[in-house]
Amino acid sequence: MNLRSLYCILSTPTSAGVATILLLSILGLTNANAQQEQYQQAQQLAFSGRHAEAEAVLGQLSADYPDYLPAALLRAHNLSWSGKHSQAIDAFQSILRDHPGQVDALVGLGYAYNWSGDGKQAIETFGRAIEQAPGNTDARKGLGYACLETRDLKSALMAFEILASEHPDAGEYHIALGKAQLMASRYKAARQSFEQALAVAPSNAEAQQLLARARAEGAALELDAWGGYSRVADDGRAGLRLLQALYRINSSYAVFARFDNTLSLDNLDFVNRNANASSLWGGLVAGWDDRLATRLEYGLRFFPERNTQQQARLEQVFYIHNGLSARLGGWAAFSSDFPTEWYGYGGLYLPLTSYLALEPSYYYGQDGFNSVNQQRAVLAAKLLLPKGPEFTLGGFIGKADLGIEGVPDHISGGYLLALLPFTDWLSGQLAANYEKGNFAEATVVAAGLKFRFR
Repeated sequence: MNLRSLYCILSTPTSAGVATILLLSILGLTNANAQQEQYQQAQQLAFSGRHAEAEAVLGQLSADYPDYLPAALLRAHNLSWSGKHSQAIDAFQSILRDHPGQVDALVGLGYAYNWSGDGKQAIETFGRAIEQAPGNTDARKGLGYACLETRDLKSALMAFEILASEHPDAGEYHIALGKAQLMASRYKAARQSFEQALAVAPSNAEAQQLLARARAEGAALELDAWGGYSRVADDGRAGLRLLQALYRINSSYAVFARFDNTLSLDNLDFVNRNANASSLWGGLVAGWDDRLATRLEYGLRFFPERNTQQQARLEQVFYIHNGLSARLGGWAAFSSDFPTEWYGYGGLYLPLTSYLALEPSYYYGQDGFNSVNQQRAVLAAKLLLPKGPEFTLGGFIGKADLGIEGVPDHISGGYLLALLPFTDWLSGQLAANYEKGNFAEATVVAAGLKFRFR
């Protein structure tokens, strides 16, 4: 049909009804195409992580077509994916008021609740979704994750055991099952689940890290032994640096004892005099829940010509989200014949990828010998390689307000740490440290062994 023929049809009175229908059909097809194009554009933006741009498109689409359910659902999901959980919850609930029992909205609402930290509401919502669609995999998976968040380990184990058996080639379910087993202190089963995940995807960094963690936490008893050589100014000294034994009572609590001889090897005065200043420590590590852990230590330091010094250290670790954590702590040492020494510190663990993280920290305190304030800023990068090797490379700068003519106030240095697993029960450890201090330069090279007994 050409334009002239179309004009004749539209201008013929007897064809008015037909013309109206034709016009409406053309307009309807045009609107439907525009609607679909906007929706597909919003989908691409949301799936690629460009959530603000997706929200702009979806906001206009919802305003133009308020009854278009796919756009309303995508907008609610996009809000949830972008971390705006309270807005997402409101959006999903609005959909459910108009469409009671809509499964996609129920599943999305469950995830929004879970990501916002409301695990109880998430479990109830996923349960409603499963009632509507018992075979819905997303709802069953969401229920399993919500049970993990609330530490309902029996339900989480049941959910992921079924999903892993139904989908043996889906590494995600083996990893989730392994996490639940790890939390339940079923270390052997957890190792097997992570190994199954790696059989599906050998390069999966999360499975590699969790397998290393399961191997470490599965050890009831850990023994560490370190020796090394220190060169301070023009003098050097070699010897035993540290011995430690750690016993895990369960997955939440561990106790340890440590012999520390590092001051004898690294302090210029003790190196020059060939004297010793060793310490004995005892302590407790408590993982209260997935959000908080505490390390508490008490020790005694034995000097050759002074009274015994008491030491105490407290550290709190706050697990925030997706591997991000913060730590705050302090150390103090005191005796009857020497000024009190102390320092406080704070730091972050910032995961950049599944295998690389940054650890910035800051220390401020007072030296007992000179009774002056000191501060130090540290930045380290931690690399976690497949199959367990760990490397930490760090540097620091600092200042001690000594006020002594000819003695610099600034200090700086760097260090390297490495953990090299040989077997499930034996690892090698290496350390190197250089410090340009106020009075001398010091270089330390040390090596150690870590034994794990299951």
